Amino acid sequence: MLLATSALAGCGGSDDDGDDPVVPPTQPPVTEPGQASVDKVLFIGVDGLTYDALRRGLADKSLANIGQLTATRAWTGGVTGTATQQPTLIVPGWATLLTGQWADVHGVRSNAQGQALKAPSLFQRVKTAQPEARIAGAFNSPLVAGLLGTDRDAGYVQSLTDCAGVDDCVASQARDRIAEGYDMVVAQFGAPERAAAESGFGTTYEAVIRQTDAAIGVLAKQLADRRADHPNENWLMVVASSHGLDKTGGSDGLPFSSSKTILLAANQPVLLGGSADDAAFDGLWDANWYALPSAADLAPTVLAHLDALPSGAAYDMAGTSLTEPLALRRVATRTSMDNKSVTVTWVRVGEPDGDIVVSRDGTEVARLPGTATEYVDTGFTFDTEGVHELAYSVSAGHAVSAARATVVYAKPVPLLASLRTGLTMFFPFEGDVADVAAGGGAITPYDGAQAPAYAEPGVFGKSFRNERGSAALGAFKLDYPAGLMDSVQAFTIGFWFQSDGTANDRSIVGNKDYNSGGNPGITIAQWAGPELRFNIAGGGKRADINGVKFTANKPVYIAMTIDKTARTMTAYRYDSELGFVRTVTSTATAGVDLGAVAGVFGPHIGLNEDGKGTYGICCAGTKGPYTMIFDDLAFWSRALTEDEVKSLALSGKSVSELFP
Repeated sequence: MLLATSALAGCGGSDDDGDDPVVPPTQPPVTEPGQASVDKVLFIGVDGLTYDALRRGLADKSLANIGQLTATRAWTGGVTGTATQQPTLIVPGWATLLTGQWADVHGVRSNAQGQALKAPSLFQRVKTAQPEARIAGAFNSPLVAGLLGTDRDAGYVQSLTDCAGVDDCVASQARDRIAEGYDMVVAQFGAPERAAAESGFGTTYEAVIRQTDAAIGVLAKQLADRRADHPNENWLMVVASSHGLDKTGGSDGLPFSSSKTILLAANQPVLLGGSADDAAFDGLWDANWYALPSAADLAPTVLAHLDALPSGAAYDMAGTSLTEPLALRRVATRTSMDNKSVTVTWVRVGEPDGDIVVSRDGTEVARLPGTATEYVDTGFTFDTEGVHELAYSVSAGHAVSAARATVVYAKPVPLLASLRTGLTMFFPFEGDVADVAAGGGAITPYDGAQAPAYAEPGVFGKSFRNERGSAALGAFKLDYPAGLMDSVQAFTIGFWFQSDGTANDRSIVGNKDYNSGGNPGITIAQWAGPELRFNIAGGGKRADINGVKFTANKPVYIAMTIDKTARTMTAYRYDSELGFVRTVTSTATAGVDLGAVAGVFGPHIGLNEDGKGTYGICCAGTKGPYTMIFDDLAFWSRALTEDEVKSLALSGKSVSELFP
C-alpha cells in the first residue's frame, strides 16, 4: 500500500492543501482561422473510489481536482432480475464501461482470467469510424487489460499497457500518450480499491484517494497545457468507477446498493439525468435508481464526442450519451411465452422533441408519440426453426438506446390433451398454492409459519416466488399422499423455473439429504454456471446428469422422468435462448435401487431445498437466503413422452387450459 501511495506521488501529484486545483477544459476551444477542431478523450477509471467517498471529498474539499468536474451518482450491475444482471465486480464492470453493454451482450460475468469481450469495444468503434485515430490504454488490472488483447491484435488500440497493479505506470503511460497527441487515452487506477480491500475505509484509504485525485490533477493540467499549445483540440475528460464496494471495503459482487453505486464525472456543465438530490437515493436499492445514469452510458458519451456513434436504426448499445438533452434509458424487451410478440419498454429522461422511432434489425418498425414508453412488436416472421435474435433500437432525435430479444420459432405446437392422463398433482400458483388436480398434494412451509409469495407477471399469470429464508427451516415443500412414489412404476416432475443463476450447489427440488448425492432419493439442483444437475440414488448407488446449462433470469422449463421398469432417468430442459434438450441415462441407473426414490424423510419434496429442509443454510456451496420462482408445477404418475414435454415447453399454454 505504501508503494501504491508513493507511486502516485511520483506521478507529480500532491495532496498539499496549498496546491491550486486544475480546472480541466469544459468548452470547445477557440481555434485559429482555417484550423479544424479536433475532438479527443481522456477516460480515467478510478476503481475503489466510492460515491460516498467522493461526496465526503467534495464536502471537505480534499478531492479538489475531481471536484472541478460535474459528478453524479450512477449505477452498474445491469437491471437486477433480468438477463442483463451481472456481478458487481471489476472485470464485468469494465466490460460495460468499455462496450456500453451489459453481460447479456458483452458476455463477461466474472473476474476469471482469459476472458474476451463479445461486443465491440470503444477502441473498435472509434478506430472503425476514424481509421487515423490513435488510441491508447493503460490498466492497473491485468484482468481488465486482458479483455483487450483481441483489440490490440486487430489494430484497434495502438498502445496497450498492463501496469500489473502499479498506478505510477498508469499515470506515466497516460501522460506520455497525451503528450504524443493520441486521440483517446484510457487510464485505469486501482490503488483505492486495493487500499479499501486491505484496510477498509480508514485513514489509509482516505490518503490513497487524495493521492489519486492529485494524479488526476496532473493529467488535467496536461490537458490544459495542450489546449494552450494546440487550441484546436477539444478534450472530453471523463472519470468513472467500474463497481461499488460493500460496507467493509470489499468487492462482493452482489446486487446491493453499495455495490451497484458508482460515480461518473466529466468536464461538462451537465450530465443528463444526474442526481440533484443525493439523499433521495441513499439506503436500499430500488427501481427508481434506474433513471440515473449508468455505467453503460459512458461508452456512448465518449463515442458521441468523437462522432463515432452508430446511426439511430443501427444503434446497438444499452447506454446512451449523457451530453444530449434527452435520454431513453432502461430499454428492455420481453418475449411472450408463445413467442409471437416482443414488448419493448423504455424510460424517458428529458423532454422529447418529435416522435420516438422503434427499429428492429436496423429497419424502422414503428413511429410513436414522444410520450410513449412501450411498443409491442408482432411483425416478425421466420422461415427456419430455432432461436432467433432480434436487435431493437429506440430513438428520439439524437437520443438512442438499444436492447436485444430472443424468439424461439417452432412449427405450431399444441398443448396435448394426453397431458391430462396421469396428472396426479398440479399447482398453477394463481395467487394460491392449491392443487387443482385434486390429487392430495399441498405446498406447505417447513417451519409451518412462512407465508407464500407470488411474482407477477409470471410465466402464466402469477408464479410462486419461493423465498428461502435465513431460518434453518424457512423453506417450502410439496407434500404428497403417502406411498405415492413407491406405488407408481414411473413418474415425471415438470415445472417452469427462474433464478438469477448465481447460487452454487442449491437444491431446486429434492427429497433426499443432499449432503451427498449418494443418499437415497432424487434431486434437481442448480450449480454455478448456471447449470442444472439431475440426481437419483438408492442402495448405495447413484446416477447423475450434469452440465445442463440454462439462462439466468429467464423462465426455463425443467422436467425429470424416472422409469423404474426401463431403469432410466430422463432430464429435459427448454430454454428460450439455448433451445430444447433431452438427456437419458440408463447405464448408470442400472445399479440404483429405484425402490428407494421416495427417500427417508417422509412424503414430500423440498422446493428451493432438499428433503430435510436445511441444506440451503447448513451445507450448500452458496449458503443463506435465496429466491427461486416456480410456475405450473406438476407431477404425473407416468413417464411423459418427449413430444408431451415439448408440448408443455413450446405451446405457450398453461396446463390449466386442460381443465374445464
